[in-house]
Parts: sequence; C-alpha cells; structure tokens
Amino acid sequence: MKKEIKFTALFVKDIKDLLKRFPPKHKKIFGHHSTIEFQPTSLDGIEIGKECSIKIIGRAWDEFGDDLLVENLKSKNKYPHITVSRADNAPPLYSKILFEKTDIEYFDNEEVRVIEGYSDGNKYITQNL
Repeated sequence: MKKEIKFTALFVKDIKDLLKRFPPKHKKIFGHHSTIEFQPTSLDGIEIGKECSIKIIGRAWDEFGDDLLVENLKSKNKYPHITVSRADNAPPLYSKILFEKTDIEYFDNEEVRVIEGYSDGNKYITQNL
C-alpha cells in the first residue's frame, strides 16, 4: 500500500521548549516542524527517525508572521524555517514573503533538536512502521 505523503520535515522534539525560548508574537501558534518538501513524490533521501540538532540562524516577524530561519540542508525552500506563529489575517505561505520584506534578527548559538520524518496530513511519522 502506497503511503500518503503530504510533506517531509524535520519535526521539533520539544515544541514547548522552543516556544519558551521564542515566545510567539501572534495568536495562531505552531513551532512543530521545518518542511523539507511539500507533496514529495517519494521518501527517497528521507532518513525516518534520524535525530539531530539544527542551527536557528535568525528570526523575522511582522504584523502577519513570526518565523525562525534555520539550517535545514535538505529543505527545498528558499528560506528553510520553522513557523512560530501567524496572525488570523496572514496570507497563505507567508514565510516566503516574510523573509524577503522584513529585517532578520540573527543568532550565534541557538539550536533545536529535530527528528526526520513525514506527515500524512493527520499525524507525523518519525519511525518506520
């Protein structure tokens, strides 16, 4: 049976800690992953269950969004990131806009523990079934 794959990602191991270190600026709170690829055709190159730390390079926010710029070497995004929070009226896929138009606050020694996997749209899969 073919697996339904909505996206592959590096999933944050301790969301509560991340949100404590980077308190959300908006009402809709996330902080759970950094996307590798949206709607991939396969899981080739995805090391399900692999744990590591990734660098948090910086943070950008404005009236719509609040994202952490991260060093996700597998990401297909121009700006690999973890969405921290969004305003109710934020445009879809706002991170693509945010990093282009807003100043970024850079960090030297910030990291977050992640685990590689994918989402089927309902849950995160971070171990081989």
